Amino acid sequence: MKPGRHVLINIPRGELAEKALLRVQADARRISGQCTDMYFQAVSVTGAWAGASAKLAGGLRYCAQDAGGKQARWRRFGPVQLKIAHGRAQEGTKYLNLYVKSLGRAGFAVGGLLGEDDHSQGQVPPEECHHSVAM
Repeated sequence: MKPGRHVLINIPRGELAEKALLRVQADARRISGQCTDMYFQAVSVTGAWAGASAKLAGGLRYCAQDAGGKQARWRRFGPVQLKIAHGRAQEGTKYLNLYVKSLGRAGFAVGGLLGEDDHSQGQVPPEECHHSVAM
């Protein structure tokens, strides 16, 4: 419900970004005027499991606007597998979907919104999305 940059996966849980084995962050944006229409516009994958070449370039970065006709495929990061696929809403909005396999096999506690971290702040809609009825 909340736009902005969110940590989806952080392995090990609580580890700083510079020392993480795997860190997946996503930029969520509200595209239309609808408060419920939240889409991932960018996803970054960093950490030791992302590989040396990804670390040198600041990680792997996916952008919704860069579809390029590529078929999404599963990629392995340590024991975890990720697939980042491009999508397009009916009205034409481009977005990204994140799929995850084997997160329970990471061998460490998993942090982030898809892990054990508290995500209650992300569930609270921004002030402009609160609807009230005056009687």
